[in-house]
Amino acid sequence: MIRSMKLLGWSSLATAVNAAFAAPEQPTAAAASHYQLDVSARQQHRLGVALTLQGKAGEPVALQMPSSSPGRYARHDFAKNLYALQAVDANGQALTVVRTGPSSWSVTPTSTGAVTVSYQLFANYADGTYSQVDRRHAHLNMPATLLYAPALASQPITLEFKQLPADWSVATQLSARNQPDQSVLYHADNLQLLMDSPIEAAPLQYASFTQTSNGVPYQIRVALHHQGSADDLNELLPKIQGFVKEQQAIFGELPPYADQRYTFLADYLPGVSGDGMEHRSSTVVTNDGSLQELDFAQVETMSHEFFHAWNVERIRPQSLEPFDFSKTNMSDALWFAEGFTNYYGKLALKRSGYFADEAYVAQLTKALDRTLRAPGRQWRGPKAMSEHAVFVDAGVSVDRNDFQNNYLSYYTYGEVMALVWDLELRSRYHTSLDALMRQMWLQHGKPERPYSLADIQQVLASVSGDKTFAEHVFTDWIEQPGLPDLPALLAQFGLSLKQRQLDEAWAGPLQVTPADGGLQVTSAPLQGSPWFIAGINQDAVLLKVGRYPMKDQASLDKAISKAKPGQQLSVSYRWHGEDYQTTLQLQGNPSWSVQLDEKASNAAVKRRDAWWRSQAQ
Repeated sequence: MIRSMKLLGWSSLATAVNAAFAAPEQPTAAAASHYQLDVSARQQHRLGVALTLQGKAGEPVALQMPSSSPGRYARHDFAKNLYALQAVDANGQALTVVRTGPSSWSVTPTSTGAVTVSYQLFANYADGTYSQVDRRHAHLNMPATLLYAPALASQPITLEFKQLPADWSVATQLSARNQPDQSVLYHADNLQLLMDSPIEAAPLQYASFTQTSNGVPYQIRVALHHQGSADDLNELLPKIQGFVKEQQAIFGELPPYADQRYTFLADYLPGVSGDGMEHRSSTVVTNDGSLQELDFAQVETMSHEFFHAWNVERIRPQSLEPFDFSKTNMSDALWFAEGFTNYYGKLALKRSGYFADEAYVAQLTKALDRTLRAPGRQWRGPKAMSEHAVFVDAGVSVDRNDFQNNYLSYYTYGEVMALVWDLELRSRYHTSLDALMRQMWLQHGKPERPYSLADIQQVLASVSGDKTFAEHVFTDWIEQPGLPDLPALLAQFGLSLKQRQLDEAWAGPLQVTPADGGLQVTSAPLQGSPWFIAGINQDAVLLKVGRYPMKDQASLDKAISKAKPGQQLSVSYRWHGEDYQTTLQLQGNPSWSVQLDEKASNAAVKRRDAWWRSQAQ
């Protein structure tokens, strides 16, 4: 790693970049599009990109920067970070570039038809959606990085780095070929594969193990960029191996990964945003905490993303096909694609021994409590929550929303739905959700035949042997926000679901920050909570609650904790310059909790053991 570098001024930086691409090198392998990436200005978070393609003389070539990214369900408009766009012909002569839209351009080739388009990309956000280039690494999500020619989307593509620091290596699911000049060309058969293939170029540590599927050995590899030691990687690897085996056991086989290899691109560094993003033969997992700091909790994201190699990458909703890089694809099936993956990411860790019983029960508690207490469930079922993803999946807007009162994440809602389906299938039909997922794999994933909601319903009817049950599930639990009797269902597996804190005073969640001599409310109160009923709105400044002046979060917590359910507290507050009084009537804490039932019957414990038992033995 380069520890220091002389900083270039703005004009000299632009000159260096333009010079780098003024006389582009021609691709060394036949491809319709060839990218060359230059990280020489990485310390300023700038990536130089040159795209060489072959058009027809005199015919305009349309160029597009993606506005969305596979695995994300809201629009992101990556063109906002692109600038200094220019084009030259094969002789280095400038060509006119015409902007035809916010994320599109056009350039007309001269007699040779060859065009090289170059631009600068500002990249300084490392997660599964965006890109970051700095002195430590080039963390590249392709839709956030590469301009492309839609007319050539089905043609082969090559990519290379112009220069990399000597201690950097490149990890990606793309196939690599060494060239006579010692450079490396990365190949994609088409644009869809290229855009689905993130890259991490950095001083990487590697570790791998072999997992056999249908007699074929697959390399499961970790390419780790972090500030820890090789010992951390050695400790991480067996945890990955555990959930890989359990997930393979569910489907009976691994997907056919490209080059018989699957790669975890793991970035655990300060200044990196926590995320996970699935791809066909790899996944990006990021966090600003180290493996040791988080006690290897990053493995939970890894398990989730690995399950996506089946569920969503190959068992794929029709609503996400074909993926349109120019806009968002609205899907009605994210409760299945993401929520069921959430469920199995955790269950695979339980079966592999990562989660002890109590730790796994705590995971069930989180999902059930959020779902049962979400006001938004009165407005939307899992299908409609999925369709709302175009607004909530890292979508950006400046106006305020009321999502905490009219929305519940399809991750959480779908996770609870997966739990319900699994327990219903086990208790009523002597089968399991494992059987349903395997059938979805055989009918839709392995042949890569995208599914509709009607297809899932048909598989549920087939696995359960009860068409009426499947119709009821989709009519009442997917289209509508219904749920079965959860305490009774969980009791059949030796688990109790109860509201255990009703004797504790509760006013509801309230986000506040010190301001203007009190505590300013920074988000809308939860519908039905005492704060909501009392008329406290966003922007209100709490001055006094009961007998306690509001100075900080601790003073608010104290005012509530000293009271009892049913007690009324006077509240003084200011809203947009006017002073008001109201009454806060406290309730009992409605939180739900799952516990191991010590009095469970032997039959219930036996069912629970079968549910949690390793399937990979």
